[in-house]
Amino acid sequence: MDKTRTTLDQWVTLQAVVDYGGFAQAAEVLHKTQSSISYTINKLEQVLDMEIFVVEKRRAVLTSQGEKLLALSREVTNKAIALEIAAKIITKKINNKIKIVIDSLYDSDDLLNKIERLIKNRKDYDIELTKTLLNRDEILSFKEFDLLISHHYIGSLNPIFIGEVSAILVTEPNHYLQKCTQNEIESKLKITPHILLSSTFQEKTKSRQIVKVTNTEIAIKLTRNSVGYSWLPKNIIHELIDDNLLKEVENDIYNEKYQFYMYKNKNQIINDIIISYLFNDYQTN
Repeated sequence: MDKTRTTLDQWVTLQAVVDYGGFAQAAEVLHKTQSSISYTINKLEQVLDMEIFVVEKRRAVLTSQGEKLLALSREVTNKAIALEIAAKIITKKINNKIKIVIDSLYDSDDLLNKIERLIKNRKDYDIELTKTLLNRDEILSFKEFDLLISHHYIGSLNPIFIGEVSAILVTEPNHYLQKCTQNEIESKLKITPHILLSSTFQEKTKSRQIVKVTNTEIAIKLTRNSVGYSWLPKNIIHELIDDNLLKEVENDIYNEKYQFYMYKNKNQIINDIIISYLFNDYQTN
């Protein structure tokens, strides 16, 4: 039997350097020293007789060979994790479970209906459904999910685009921003508190004061109480606008959207179950 000269630890280290943006960041996440990370990568390059990283402007950048190797390495580590999960299930140490995490900005009755169908038809699995707002760094370090939907695009995690929704700039109907002329809006936004749901919109107006919130309910309440303005998904707030509880700030400067992506975790068996019930309409290659 042929034996491998590389280890899973080396592949995990390679992925961490790429996913977290460098050797120092990978060391922090993996609870190792930076010199240990460097040694592991150097050893991997020696064993494979291949240059995986080059340094550009003091930053480690994958070579073309390294990029191909990274993609292949994910297949290896994914299968190793799936094998461990399967072993635990076989020995009855854990229950079969599907963990689904959905961005609180993503609102889809169609998706909820499909999750209900999954629950009814797969009695052999417990379903853990969480709706929350994760920032980009949290997604990179968050491992406890089988399926995650987010408005953050993270190329290294192989995102699958599943749709977009218009982001509406809104305030309470009697807010002073509603009385601004088109020429005044941009300058007035800079001095108005920005009730921020996503870092994606933090640089749009660079407001003097940022109020970060973790879910749409809090953002809506603060906006309705005339604390400031917020960018909210049209499909979530259209009824509030119709009822004159919120009002769009008309402007010809900003035309923004929330784009949503699906991320699958390591267990291919569970991936296949989720895809078959929830996302048959999306391209999954």
